[in-house]
Amino acid sequence: MVQSNGMNSYNESGRLNDRMIIVEDFVNYHKHKISIPEKKALAVSIDYSNELTDDKSRFIMQVGLATAKKGNLEKTSADVSISLVIDQSGSMSGGKMNSVKDALKAFVKQLEDGMYLSLITFSDNAGVAVNTLKITADRDRIYRVIEGIQPNGSTNINAGMMLGYEELLKIHHKGMNSRLILLTDGMTNQGETNLEKILANSKGYNNKGIEISTIGVGDQLDFDLLRSLAENGRGSNHFIGDNEIDIQKVFITELESLLYQIGKHPEVTIALPQGYKIVKVYGYQPRYILDNKISIGLENLNADTTQVILIEVERSRMSGNELVVQMLYDIDGKAIDMTEKVRYKPGMGSTNDELSKNYCIAVMADALKQYSTDYIRGHNPSKTVLQEALAFADKHSDTNDIDVKRTYDILKKI
Repeated sequence: MVQSNGMNSYNESGRLNDRMIIVEDFVNYHKHKISIPEKKALAVSIDYSNELTDDKSRFIMQVGLATAKKGNLEKTSADVSISLVIDQSGSMSGGKMNSVKDALKAFVKQLEDGMYLSLITFSDNAGVAVNTLKITADRDRIYRVIEGIQPNGSTNINAGMMLGYEELLKIHHKGMNSRLILLTDGMTNQGETNLEKILANSKGYNNKGIEISTIGVGDQLDFDLLRSLAENGRGSNHFIGDNEIDIQKVFITELESLLYQIGKHPEVTIALPQGYKIVKVYGYQPRYILDNKISIGLENLNADTTQVILIEVERSRMSGNELVVQMLYDIDGKAIDMTEKVRYKPGMGSTNDELSKNYCIAVMADALKQYSTDYIRGHNPSKTVLQEALAFADKHSDTNDIDVKRTYDILKKI
């Protein structure tokens, strides 16, 4: 799963922006050392460590999710329809638009015959550049249209999005994989600019079964809007720089997520024994059911991905020991229910060698977000929170490890 990449955006902009710092994306930027399924589509794992907190009544729990590689999965039998909604405002001029054009042509080349495609461009207003058509081997006309896109004007995201949804709706039916892919480099400043209305407009189509993924190019973006659109629309959101390879990678990831869908509308529920308390969840937006039970909605499950959820747990001495994780998702409208259980042993150190590394990244990313939030709000933030996170990483991880170092270096530069 390619998620929003706050690290790249932060580094390129050179500025702090708390909306760009998405803790779970830092943690899940690398491939995790958890059980990868070979004979099934999804594996759920539960690990914990008693070595990462000074308070002996607390421990760190890691819930891991891993999906099978493409070679072990069958492609979807459902019809696939895609609407590309591309920002052609003036700020997209120069190398940025050239990179996007190359990525779009590479994406169209990867489409399989029989898929449906439309192309929308927007600036002050929106227009249909390619009406919905069924892809065949002859794609030269689409390439020519892409090459002819010229940047100008302002940014009317709502108009482009609505037109893209309407193209998808022309042929959408139950069971069809329909997705709008929105790419922009700016903030909406033309047409409908009320963010709540834009989200409501999008959600109306999401409720009809049409998904939306968002791609933010550069760093002058409305991160809240793009992330909220993707979350409501069960798609992915990607915050990337201007690197052509990264843009192409994101488009191919979107295509693979449509072809190799493992499950839609996934939700993971973590239930702990009575007497346990979930003190902190690193990243994500959990729904607290009880002090010892939370539920987290995730993006659709795609092939060859790993992600972990890290939580800090407090345990009373008289508590039970069974840690339970339930995974719910849909496949072709059929509800799937998976449950994994592990018995917690207070005397054991760590059940996964990588957990300490993952947790150190989470601690540093969380500190960076806290510092950035204070910075944005004008609270004259103290660097103490960053220094403490760095000291924690020095103690509990190898800071020369490429995955740890990626986050470590960001904090060191502040």
